[in-house]
Amino acid sequence: MHIIDTNLIKQAVYILCVKANTEYNMGLYNKLYSLYQAASDNNYKIKLANILKNIKLAYDTKRPLCQDTGQVIVFLQIGQDVILSGGNISDAVNSAVESAYIDNYYRKSVVKNAIFDRTNTDTNTPAIIYSEIVPGDEINIKLLIKGAGSENYSTVKMFNPSASEKEIFEFIKESVITAGEKSCPPLVLGIGIGGTLDSAAIMSKKAFFKDTNTIPEDKFINNLRQMLSGFSDSVLDIKLMTSQTHIACLPVALTINCHSCRHFECRILNDKIIYKENHAEFKEIPDTTESLIKISANDADKIKMLKKGDRILLTGEIYTARDAAHKLIAEYYNEHNSFPFEINNKIIFYAGPCPKAKNEIIGPIGPTTSARMDKYCDLLYSNGLLATIGKGERSAGCKEAILKNHGRYFTAQGGIACVLARCVKKTEVVAFEQLGTEAVRKLYVEDMPLTVEI
Repeated sequence: MHIIDTNLIKQAVYILCVKANTEYNMGLYNKLYSLYQAASDNNYKIKLANILKNIKLAYDTKRPLCQDTGQVIVFLQIGQDVILSGGNISDAVNSAVESAYIDNYYRKSVVKNAIFDRTNTDTNTPAIIYSEIVPGDEINIKLLIKGAGSENYSTVKMFNPSASEKEIFEFIKESVITAGEKSCPPLVLGIGIGGTLDSAAIMSKKAFFKDTNTIPEDKFINNLRQMLSGFSDSVLDIKLMTSQTHIACLPVALTINCHSCRHFECRILNDKIIYKENHAEFKEIPDTTESLIKISANDADKIKMLKKGDRILLTGEIYTARDAAHKLIAEYYNEHNSFPFEINNKIIFYAGPCPKAKNEIIGPIGPTTSARMDKYCDLLYSNGLLATIGKGERSAGCKEAILKNHGRYFTAQGGIACVLARCVKKTEVVAFEQLGTEAVRKLYVEDMPLTVEI
C-alpha cells in the first residue's frame, strides 16, 4: 500500500494545465515541420510557417497556443494499492484547474449549464473527470485541453456490425470535410471504436495519448490515410483506440482536434511527480509576409476592390464581437434603431481573447467560427458594416448579404493566437463589458495577416 495526498494531485494538475496550454508536442512539431519543408503551395507553406512560429512564441512567452483554452478533461488512473489522503480528489482537480486558469490569465470558457444557465463560471470549472482503478501503486494523470472549434465537429455513429471498413472511412472522411477550416487544420483525429456510444467517445479522446498501436490498428490507420490522401493537407495525425462491444453494435466515435492537440501527462510515484518528457527543439522559420498586400482599415474603397484569395496585412481600427455580443447588438438595434457602437464602414473580428497578462496589451487572440454569426449578417452589412473577420465558411444567406452590400469577409488563420496578439497595439472595451472575453473591444492592429474569402 502507498499513501498519496490529494494535494500532490492538485499540484500535478496545475502544472499539466500550464504545460498542455503552452508546450507543443514535439512529435507533432516534427510532423508539421516536415509538411512545411515539403509544401509546394505558397499559401499552405505560409500557413504552416505561422503555426510553427506560434508554437515557439507560446513556448518562449509561456502564453497559450490558442485563445480558446478550452474545457479541461482529466483521465485519472489510480493504482489499487494506493490510499488517498487529504481532501476530495475531484475538489483537488477542480481547485488546480481554477488556480491555473486564474494565475496564468487563461480564458474561462465554461458555463454553468448547457441549456438552463449559460452564465460563465469564471473559473473554467468544473473539469470533466474520468477515473478508473488499475493495478499498481501509482497514479497516472492525463490532461486534455479541448477547444470548441474542433469539438463542435466531433461526432459518433452507431454502425451495423456488418459495416465495412470503407463505410467507416467514408464517415470519417465526411466529418473531416465538414470540419474544414472551422477546426483549424491540419487536424489530429482521435478515433474510438467499440464499447457503447459513450465509451467509444471517451476512447476517442484517450486515443490522443497513445504512442504505439497493435498491428491491426496500424493497418487500419494506414488504410484510412489512403482514403484521406486527397485531404493530406487537412490531417496531421490519426490516433486509434478499440475495445470489445455488443454483438449487435459497432460504435465509432471521432474526436476532431486542431493541430495543437493540447495534452500532457504525468505519474505520481513514491510522492514524486514525474512528467512525460517533451524536449523542445525549434527550427528557424523565415519571414512570410513580404508578398502580402498592405491595407488600411480606413480605406473602404480599396477594401471593396479586394478579390477572393488576396492575402493582406491589415492596419487600423477594428472591433471584436462574437456570439453573446451579436445577440445583444441585435437586441439593442431592435430597441433603439441604432447600434451601441459605430459600424458604418467598420470591421468586426469574431474573437474573444484570453485575459491579458501584466506585460501584455491583449492576451492571445484568434478567430472563432464565423458561421455562428451568420444570422446577423443581413442586419449588420445592410446597415453599413464593411467587413468581418473569422474562420470557416459562411452560409449562402450570409454570403448573399455580404455581396449585396458590397462588403467583404476576411479569414484569419486559426491556431496562431500568440502571433495575432502581437499585431494588436491598442485595445479598449466599448460595449457589453459584463460579457468578459465576449465584450466588444476596439482594437488598433498593425499588419494583421488575413485572406479575402468573400
